[in-house]
Amino acid sequence: GCARPGTSLESQGKARGSSRFGASPRQTSAALILAHLLIETMAMRRSLLAAALALCAALGLLSAALAPAFAGSSAQSAIRGSRISRASTIYEVMVTNPSVGARTRLNINEKTTVEEIITKARKEMDFEMSFLDGDWFLYEIEDETKPLSGAMGQYNLRPWGPEGMELHLLYQPKV
Repeated sequence: GCARPGTSLESQGKARGSSRFGASPRQTSAALILAHLLIETMAMRRSLLAAALALCAALGLLSAALAPAFAGSSAQSAIRGSRISRASTIYEVMVTNPSVGARTRLNINEKTTVEEIITKARKEMDFEMSFLDGDWFLYEIEDETKPLSGAMGQYNLRPWGPEGMELHLLYQPKV
């Protein structure tokens, strides 16, 4: 343990054939080889990571170049267009329950029935309780004396806007 007089600890270690940290030259060279292998492995991992990132970037650019310029493909547009051309004109109506102030907008066409509108509007306004079934009536906002019935094509359907169609949905139980 103690240093000999007149010598440093470093010179004592060299005299004994060990390195500065107390390891033999053989242990030191083994540690250097191990460190070198670790560095090479890390370098290989970095190069593999770089190659993988470059491949992902290339695939991303390729898929962006081959994709359509806008959302959706032309095949979807053609399908949608054929559905619209077959269906009649779509109208948006506002349905209001004036007693509670609940409102909803519904898309309908000429063939949509009043019963379908009542069912959809009740669902949208959360009036689906079974004890409320059967006593709902739909009126045009301009004339609440005559309830609507049948298909909506017989009424003055118009596109939604300031003069759009607003309907009142009223619960009128029979007494």
